Amino acid sequence: MGGHPPGRIRLGALLFILVVAGGLYLAVKLVPPYWIYLSMQDPVKEAAMAMATHGDEARARAELIFRAKEQGLALEEENIEINRDGPMLVIRVSWVASVQLPRRRLDIPFQIEERAPAR
Repeated sequence: MGGHPPGRIRLGALLFILVVAGGLYLAVKLVPPYWIYLSMQDPVKEAAMAMATHGDEARARAELIFRAKEQGLALEEENIEINRDGPMLVIRVSWVASVQLPRRRLDIPFQIEERAPAR
């Protein structure tokens, strides 16, 4: 009947539990900013198409800021860049998400760029 005395956890099992717990902690901290990034892809694309069709820059900016707020992201006017690149309209939305980790703050830069043919 070899083995370990009852009630004792083997070191390997303890390390496994610690690694899993650490991974879950990081996932809880890092998934929300990336989820917002993915959730903003469609609004930026829609703003580029609307801007290319209607040419109303103020409306495109306001819609992007509104859609970002729905996702919990506080965008400002300076986070939204609208330019023309030859025959293309380019909308670039950039922001930095701050994640507080133990003893450290992690700033994650995000940028979404969409192009649409200018009319």
